[in-house]
Amino acid sequence: MEQKNRGALREIMEWVLLIVTAFLIASVVQSELFALTEVNMSSMRDTLVPGDKLIMNKLAYVANDPKPGDIIIFLRDEPVNGVLGRASIYITDIKKKFHKEFRRNRLIKRVIAVPGDEIEIRDNIVYINGVEQTEEYARIDPDENIILNGNVEKMTVPEGKLFVMGDNRGESMDSRGFGVIDSSWVEGRAVFRLLPFNKFGAIK
Repeated sequence: MEQKNRGALREIMEWVLLIVTAFLIASVVQSELFALTEVNMSSMRDTLVPGDKLIMNKLAYVANDPKPGDIIIFLRDEPVNGVLGRASIYITDIKKKFHKEFRRNRLIKRVIAVPGDEIEIRDNIVYINGVEQTEEYARIDPDENIILNGNVEKMTVPEGKLFVMGDNRGESMDSRGFGVIDSSWVEGRAVFRLLPFNKFGAIK
């Protein structure tokens, strides 16, 4: 009987070890490689809408810098510092999920201008390095029948910074309001949509 109990205990311990190992592996993947994230705001309509489930590539900018047109996910005013920093962010995210909360400073925006670019927005038209931009992804406001870009005085994006905007320009708080963002805040690039199924596929 004692030997049987030992065998059962050993089997339980093996299962516990397997579950813990699986959790640790999943945590490493989630914090270091890819992450599942959800759209919670309407600033990226019609490209992304609240409730969309996305895959974020956290390795996208390990060897490359963000480029204009990329849809990035970043933590406003919160640098993503190394392995420990990303692990801490991941743990905090889990806690918030248990309480049915989400990070209010996790934003999804499109990169419009990168370091060295001169950007100006005049009469709702975006100019990069003096060239008028054709923004097929930007939402045309249904009431005004134009893209509500507003106006931004001419400026050059500093080194280590990015100028970002939401595709739903009339309802997006972005670099037009809070200024350029720091590259150290960027978690990764939104690359794939899992849900809803009718929009399943790569994000552009």
